[in-house]
Amino acid sequence: MGHDQILIRRKLTSTFYFLLPFFCVFVIWELLVYLGIVRAKLIPSPSGIFLSLFEGIVLEHVLLTHLWQSLIRILLGFGLGTFLGTSLGILMGVEELIHKAFYPILSFLIPVPTLAWVPLLLIIFGIGDETVILAIFLGSFFPIVYNTMNGIRTIEKKEIWAAQSMGANRVTLFFDILIPGSMVSIITGLRLAIGYSWRALVGAEMLAAGISWGIGNMIYTARAFNDIQTMFVGLVVIAVGGFLMDRIIMDPLEKRTIEKWGMSKER
Repeated sequence: MGHDQILIRRKLTSTFYFLLPFFCVFVIWELLVYLGIVRAKLIPSPSGIFLSLFEGIVLEHVLLTHLWQSLIRILLGFGLGTFLGTSLGILMGVEELIHKAFYPILSFLIPVPTLAWVPLLLIIFGIGDETVILAIFLGSFFPIVYNTMNGIRTIEKKEIWAAQSMGANRVTLFFDILIPGSMVSIITGLRLAIGYSWRALVGAEMLAAGISWGIGNMIYTARAFNDIQTMFVGLVVIAVGGFLMDRIIMDPLEKRTIEKWGMSKER
């Protein structure tokens, strides 16, 4: 058996074991609704949810419009949070003065839920994309800053001393020691930020009632009409969106960094 065939078989096996729990849950869920043990008006069946999902995407295109608006907002907010969060985290990790200046503020603000910022953002910026994007930014910024800073500061001093003794300058030290040594923690922060970004997106779109498009708005509007099936469709879209962002953004980044550098075990 060739190397490519072995890789394909491993990939298929991994995909099968990943999807198997979902398949079992969906089958049990479908049976419970079909037998009347669970009321379909309260919790619709998986087949009904996926039928609504198909109609919203293929037939009506309404879901695609909601999803497109949400994706633009989340990419802008998450991108801004990633850039500023990693930048400040690196500075706090390498510069003691910056760490002392910002760490108390960071510790003070981290416990504040992202949704608690939304009413204040609505007063300052009003109803619109700015409020939602800034809420997403705040949701992603703090975990990225903290994990980036923590990853750099937990690198053992003897590694830095060894590199310096071999003549490494600050640039070499940064790119060859600090970044590789902290990348596991940085990627952990980015993965957490993806989840927090989706939560912030949906919550902000719900609270900013003047926004007419977005997954959060779709769920909130469905609540007003007691449309349980559309609410579940929104939940599925959020879950799949977060999962795909992790696979599309984080997996390639992980393979090109920590796996390439031999810092993680093969999964």
